[in-house]
Amino acid sequence: MKAFLTLQSVESVLEHIHQFPVLEYENVSLDNALGRRLAHDFCAPENLPGFNRSTMDGYAVRARDVFGAQEGSPALVECVGDCPMGAKPDLTLAEGQAARIATGGMLPEGADCVVMVEYSRPAGGKLVELTRSQAPGDNVIFHNDDASTGDRLLPAGHCLRPQDIGLLAAFGATGVAVRRKPRVAVLSTGDEIVSATETPPPGKIRDINAHSITALCCQAGGRASRAGLVRDNARELETALAGLAAAHDIIVVSGGSSAGARDHTVEVFAALPQSEIITHGVALSPGKPFILARAGIDGRTVCLMGLPGHTVSALICARVFLVPLLHHLQGGTGTEIAACVPAVLSRSIASAQGRRDYLRVRLQPLPATSPSSSGATRGQALYTAEPITGASGLITGLAAADGLLVCPENREGFSMGDIVMVELFQ
Repeated sequence: MKAFLTLQSVESVLEHIHQFPVLEYENVSLDNALGRRLAHDFCAPENLPGFNRSTMDGYAVRARDVFGAQEGSPALVECVGDCPMGAKPDLTLAEGQAARIATGGMLPEGADCVVMVEYSRPAGGKLVELTRSQAPGDNVIFHNDDASTGDRLLPAGHCLRPQDIGLLAAFGATGVAVRRKPRVAVLSTGDEIVSATETPPPGKIRDINAHSITALCCQAGGRASRAGLVRDNARELETALAGLAAAHDIIVVSGGSSAGARDHTVEVFAALPQSEIITHGVALSPGKPFILARAGIDGRTVCLMGLPGHTVSALICARVFLVPLLHHLQGGTGTEIAACVPAVLSRSIASAQGRRDYLRVRLQPLPATSPSSSGATRGQALYTAEPITGASGLITGLAAADGLLVCPENREGFSMGDIVMVELFQ
């Protein structure tokens, strides 16, 4: 048997991941920027909205002219004109004057608030009675309420959401600089593996990991592709890696990461040019036989990951390490908030101290009669979390799970009824 290197903690491996160099940036159109990470801070190039605008239909006035106005004692003002939509009003309000204005219209000079049309009534000729007192700024969005010139609105590394695309469009951006998507090759190994398109003969199974890991990479912003199958042969694996390294930023090898006689991944990684084995073995379950390495190819750093062959172990390892690597290479800060929900554990579950356990759970809404369903308990739990057990080679349990319950290294498990945080699958 080959020996593992010293087992590292999950946090230690994540620290190594954040030492890889971030990828260069590229310019993309705004319509193609969703889910991409900003290469630079975005600061407001101008005030937004850029002019004082009404939020109501009514009359633009000076607040001092309607101070104390009420139904029985209205303020009498003279309507001197209209504020055209989409244009600057060509009038300035003097004492006792008002201008009709529609929602979104630009306030005329001199006005500092708007009285809603519901609180107005004609008083003959150009005169209008206003029956509501207003303070300066009432029913108005001022020229820099949304943003002032120079405000940092989106930090570098931010993953652009639909509302962020709208923010950029508000300032006239038609394109944006984002980090390039990492190019990922997912390579499966094993004499027992056949393509998912084949009917496996006795003793063989279809390739699950290549499809699930590729999908996870795409979900995390990578440009991933399946790189085929390699048998348990060091020479074949070395040839495949050498070809893939020339065109990819990350190579993920599924299988062969343990320390058995037929596990060649770590030694082949070590044989690549300017290679360094950073991690071989991590205090994590499932997924102990995990490899992290780097190689230098044509002046570039190529990230190398060896995942366990068992489907659950491979996908959880990829979620814990490959997804953060993809975010980091695109400029992510590592401070992203995972989507979690509190839940009441349906039964006790044990875990070994000294390793971090990722436990699959299924969520169910709490019964309406449950004391916890009122939301009054710690964590405001509205779900029960039912642990899903099973060997790490079984994909159905992972597909049935809604998320993961993380048991830290210093715990021996959780008790039935504990309020736990469940990391949701997207």
